[in-house]
Amino acid sequence: MYLFVFCYYILVSLVHFCALPILFLLSFKSKYEESLKRRFFIPEFLEEGADIYWIHACSFGEIKALGPVLEALEKALKDNEKILLTTITQTGFTLAQENYPKCIVCYLPFESFIPFWIQNLSLKAFVLFEAELWLMPVFYAKKKGAKTFLINARISSFEKYQKGKFFYKRFFCYIDKIFCQKRGDKRNFEALGAKDVEVYGNLKLCVNPQVTQEYPIPNQKIWVIASTHQKDSTLEEVLILKSLLKVLPKDLENCPRILFVPRHLERIGGIQQALDALLKSHNLPNLVVSSKVGIEKSLHFPFVLIDKMGVLNNLYALAELVILGGSFLKGIGGHNPIEPAFFGVKLISGPYIFHQRALFDGIQNYVLCDISQLENVLLYVDCLYPSCIIKKIKISRIIQALRGVSEKA
Repeated sequence: MYLFVFCYYILVSLVHFCALPILFLLSFKSKYEESLKRRFFIPEFLEEGADIYWIHACSFGEIKALGPVLEALEKALKDNEKILLTTITQTGFTLAQENYPKCIVCYLPFESFIPFWIQNLSLKAFVLFEAELWLMPVFYAKKKGAKTFLINARISSFEKYQKGKFFYKRFFCYIDKIFCQKRGDKRNFEALGAKDVEVYGNLKLCVNPQVTQEYPIPNQKIWVIASTHQKDSTLEEVLILKSLLKVLPKDLENCPRILFVPRHLERIGGIQQALDALLKSHNLPNLVVSSKVGIEKSLHFPFVLIDKMGVLNNLYALAELVILGGSFLKGIGGHNPIEPAFFGVKLISGPYIFHQRALFDGIQNYVLCDISQLENVLLYVDCLYPSCIIKKIKISRIIQALRGVSEKA
């Protein structure tokens, strides 16, 4: 087993070295300028004397979902214990700093740095979230005597994982306990060599979305086109707007306000250009970009592009209808439906939701449709029922496991 880990470390170190020129160029993009430097070039080496509970989650959505776990764990900490929270993306890092001020927050260094980065830490437990299967952190956490957990675990494509069974069989030897989302995930993890797997549900069902700013309710209805993506040269925003333009009334005064809230704000320029061209071809006014007039004023224009992070819940609270993106193009996997369902909106999603099936199982009154069917669904939008959450899970089982580490120490 040590030979396998040694060979793996040599391989990732070579990959790291060969990729440095590409990483250097990418680091000048606003999306990566901070995260790549802190992960691949100048990691933040920690000198921490406290006993550490280390929790790692990938990005914004996963960091948000950790809230109940972190809150409960903080209450159980002893005087000389702290929580280390690591992430990969800049949006995840910013959210972690804002929401969890009692945690030590930093970027997860690339695996070739891990043996040096972790050497001065006294670890009590190491927790990975969802599909963050990093061998070097798990191996060195176990080497330091820490208990290792994989929580909210899921396998979206078993066929892809099965191709790497040689790796995963060895990886799961270092995981003490897995809390997975569904029975199918349990079967898949066990087929890959995992031993102690418990079906638990999706932690995102525990998170109650918060409204951070209330806006006056406009006279017109609000339709939110949320978390849209781009695949190659295809923009979900364009596909959805084409369907909308076929059903919206010609009288803009009686038209719902259409708010596009895309993922990956670096795409804003391209989205604006593509949507404006489509609107112009229908003799309709251009998009209003929210940063130019403010979100509150933008709600009074027919077509709006929201270029700000962290405002979706504020808009869901006003919306009649939400069309949830990341689901009309193959390979993205959908987005969290719990947040819009919490506000009782009418909810439409595309069919490609393989990352979010456990969450959709926890709500009712939603519509899944292909982009070719979206026009027909929108024609009968008045007949749709408001979505709602029907299943909650208790977080106590995971908290008991994490506290058990503390109590035995």
